[in-house]
Amino acid sequence: MVEFVYDLPVRVVFGAGTVARLAEEVERLGAGRVMLCCTPGGRARAAPLVEALGATCVGVFAGAEPHCPQPVAMAAVERFGALAADCVVPVGGGSTIGLGKVVALETDKPMLAVPTTYSGSEMTSIYGMLIENEKRTRVDERCRAKTVIYDPALTTALSPHLTATSGMNGLAHCVEALYPERPNPVARLMAEAGLRALATGIPGSVARPDDMAARTQALYGAFLGGGVIGLVGIAIHHKACHVLGGRHGLAHGESNAVVLPHAVAYNADAAPEAMATIRRALGADDAAGAVYDLARALGAPASLQELGMAEADLDEAARLTVAATNWNPRKVDFASVRQMLDDAYFGRRPAA
Repeated sequence: MVEFVYDLPVRVVFGAGTVARLAEEVERLGAGRVMLCCTPGGRARAAPLVEALGATCVGVFAGAEPHCPQPVAMAAVERFGALAADCVVPVGGGSTIGLGKVVALETDKPMLAVPTTYSGSEMTSIYGMLIENEKRTRVDERCRAKTVIYDPALTTALSPHLTATSGMNGLAHCVEALYPERPNPVARLMAEAGLRALATGIPGSVARPDDMAARTQALYGAFLGGGVIGLVGIAIHHKACHVLGGRHGLAHGESNAVVLPHAVAYNADAAPEAMATIRRALGADDAAGAVYDLARALGAPASLQELGMAEADLDEAARLTVAATNWNPRKVDFASVRQMLDDAYFGRRPAA
């Protein structure tokens, strides 16, 4: 057995209907003044939670935006202080939970997360903020959620597009956890289980949005993916997606769906055990091709060109990705990363 560290200090409350325990879980944290966070479009979804919290909810910040722009984050921190709140509860996807993380970090108050997508961000101590046109990511335990409530019923309103793209983000967490800088057998087991759950749960959820069994599988896979990435960190795939989001304004879930097959192909020869696990979990002969085919079957975007990126920006994106990637099983260099992004730009199916 290899040496490893297992550190996942998050209380997880998982299951259909568990959002009804929100007030109880807030009280368990010793909090009595909650600020709830959501996007402008998330107010209706958050309204029942506000009602359930009653007087405990002292305010709602409904300004979360993709990639957590610094002015938005600081406005949320200021509102939290003005409300004299003692707990932040983000309800939504990665953008909202990322905002909650910054509030928790800046105020040193607990966060209870209620995810409604499959991003998995709620399980990690990784946070990002868009400062001007650069997305800067950091790791700090103070931004990790104290409690996460996973209720599959809250995901049934997700559109097929968001189901697919946030699901591919969750899948990417599982993939990158298979080739960490420091081997971790617990993370490897969780990652494979997460791949299997997402590979069945996401297609089922896209095909039948109200299928609670599929939604439960998908959310379970997202939980595992977030948990493992919190254990072992990220590599070239997520570094590239952070560049594409922060510098070029691409949505994180969409860029994950496009780039992941090419990142898998990039690392194929350097991480043979990981490729074998992906093939086994997806029931395929070729890891990168299977990931590509899954994304296409889900109706996710196929290319960076489709997302509106300019081909002229690929050089800069490659250079920034190389500079940002401090670990990857295969060495990163400009020419190789530039080719990976070129394949993603045109949506080519990775060769076996």
